[in-house]
Amino acid sequence: MDFKAYWHLTKFIAPLALTIVAVDVSDQVLNRGLSSAKNATEMLAIFGIAYTLTQFASGPFQEFKNVSLVLVHNKKEARIGLITLFLLSAIVITLALLIAYTDFGYFITHTLYHLDEDVGQATRKAVLMLSFVPLFHGMSWYVAGYLLQLKHTALVGSASVIDVAVQESSLSILRVLMFWWPLAIVQAVQKISRPIINLFVARDLGGSDEAVQAIAVLTLVHPTGRITFGWLNELKSLQPAFLRNNQVTLVHRRHIRNFDICCLFLVLMISFSLFLIPGIVTSFFTNSLGLSEEVALMCIVPLKIFSVFPLFTVWRSHNTSWLLMMKKTTVLFPSAVVRMVFLIIVLIVFPKMGLHGAPLGVTALLAGFAGETISVQIASFITEYRMKRHQPAMVLGESTEKSQSSNDEELKDLPLLNGDTVHQKDEVQIEEGENDELIEMQQVNT
Repeated sequence: MDFKAYWHLTKFIAPLALTIVAVDVSDQVLNRGLSSAKNATEMLAIFGIAYTLTQFASGPFQEFKNVSLVLVHNKKEARIGLITLFLLSAIVITLALLIAYTDFGYFITHTLYHLDEDVGQATRKAVLMLSFVPLFHGMSWYVAGYLLQLKHTALVGSASVIDVAVQESSLSILRVLMFWWPLAIVQAVQKISRPIINLFVARDLGGSDEAVQAIAVLTLVHPTGRITFGWLNELKSLQPAFLRNNQVTLVHRRHIRNFDICCLFLVLMISFSLFLIPGIVTSFFTNSLGLSEEVALMCIVPLKIFSVFPLFTVWRSHNTSWLLMMKKTTVLFPSAVVRMVFLIIVLIVFPKMGLHGAPLGVTALLAGFAGETISVQIASFITEYRMKRHQPAMVLGESTEKSQSSNDEELKDLPLLNGDTVHQKDEVQIEEGENDELIEMQQVNT
């Protein structure tokens, strides 16, 4: 039985993992094309700045996958989600036009990044050419989220994908935005981290040739490091997909927890093998990407730092997955603030301690990752505590497969962080623990 559960999880996550890996590999293909140019370092820096700004705009649109996964259950709701997506895309395209053709773009490239005229102009043009990427990115993830519903239904033989709609009012643009905005802000902060890092690194080195070289190295090492662990972010889809209310499924929370841990150890082994064994990194950059040995050597230390990122990625994804399933996305907002604070502190303090260039950038990124992960963990604990606090319990002591209410009303299952499952209806809530002990809990009248 457990084998089937893990097989379902593997079949579910494998296509998502391959998709993310393909995206990261495509980034390296782009880098390979740019590295063949005569002014390779300059081209990598131009692309790096423009692409990270575009990723900042694209990041919030990635969360439309969770909108369609959790909120969309029929054609009308799908149209509402798409309208919201197109309205937000229009804002992004307008900003790209402002960067390309107004003094606002000049301020970004010259005043903030200290780029010269030619590099700044090429960067603004690149931002304009990439302005439709967020729209296409959002549309692809929006469709992917709905396909996850259908794929999960096929895997576990569930009866319907509209079970959540019974518990909610009809979907509106406002409800989409209320669910989406905390996720969008978190994703935006994650994506803006790289432009901020590029900015601080460039200003720390005074906009010199060393600054351009450092940004080029950051452009190279980020997709390289993400190839091993980037797909772990998709683990956040498991609990909303497999632990939804009132579904008979082979997969339980302990299966997902164990599966996440196995994925973590697998990625750590791959990361340590690739980034800590001498010669592998330099050989890849010199032979595959055609870079000089000097630039390849500058990539070694940042990639060693990247090797510990999987630990925080899995930790964060597991807790975020539970909060998504509980539709408690608002509590994720503080994690974005914490990430930004940690990031800025490292970028300001560590140069005074002698750390500069690409190692400074990746260290700041790791600090932001760690701060965000801890914040999400705290938010999960607080959410679970509040759920239990408002449901005082009385142990009944008799075990049963499934509890039935006295008036035969349908119960909904709410898995908790500690592995317990809460069966809740309008008046009564019953909690089932690891030993199938049942706890009847009367809701507090407020």
